[in-house]
Amino acid sequence: MVRELTFIKKNGKRIRGEACIPEGSGRYPVVIFCHGFGGDFRGLAHHGEGFAKEGICCLFFDFCGGGRNSLSDGTMEEMTVMTECEDLEEVIEYVKALDYVDREQIFLQGESMGGLVSALTAAKRAEDIRALVLWYPAFIIPEDAEKRYQAGGGEVFGIPLGRSFDQEAKKIDVYHEIGRYTKPVLIIHGDKDPVVPLRYSERALTVYPNAKLIVMRGAGHGYDGEDSAAARKHSISFIKEHCGRKFVGH
Repeated sequence: MVRELTFIKKNGKRIRGEACIPEGSGRYPVVIFCHGFGGDFRGLAHHGEGFAKEGICCLFFDFCGGGRNSLSDGTMEEMTVMTECEDLEEVIEYVKALDYVDREQIFLQGESMGGLVSALTAAKRAEDIRALVLWYPAFIIPEDAEKRYQAGGGEVFGIPLGRSFDQEAKKIDVYHEIGRYTKPVLIIHGDKDPVVPLRYSERALTVYPNAKLIVMRGAGHGYDGEDSAAARKHSISFIKEHCGRKFVGH
């Protein structure tokens, strides 16, 4: 079952998304999906059915200003890594109040920049997040931001950003911050990724105390076809392993 969602942030901006809920009644584990830079939740929503069939609820949403086709309020010129972290924290609070969610079983799953945002937020909100799934997380962003800042540029993939994006992002000490999350982490990364080289996820293994890296041979940045199905299968297995409940009937 798919249900549209809208709520108002503390600053008055609206966040829009949808939930894919398993058939039946009761409270379910939930995975909050975080899309990448310039994207939107519709690019990830097709994964919802696969999770729901396994008894896992999925919540998809657009970051404010997270993409040109975002259904949430805000513009990309206003968006920064930290504004997306703030969005995700408010989404977590919203999800905890849903009557079909087991608030003790909240997982984050982020792709690319959404992976960076998920990792930073999980470290801050570890008490709320059961485990973390990262697809090709963009831990490279602070380095890229420093280069753009020094060069005086402000575009990524041809999309203009506000000056505050790079001013803020270049100061993030990624591996210091994310290492504060001590619960289980699954990282899935392609060895042919031209945007975020695999070495950034390999380095994350040195700071996470409880992490596993699955290398997708031949995969680039963003999965489709067999790569997409395989990444989804790995993610579902990981979540079920760390959920702490039986999946009766699924």
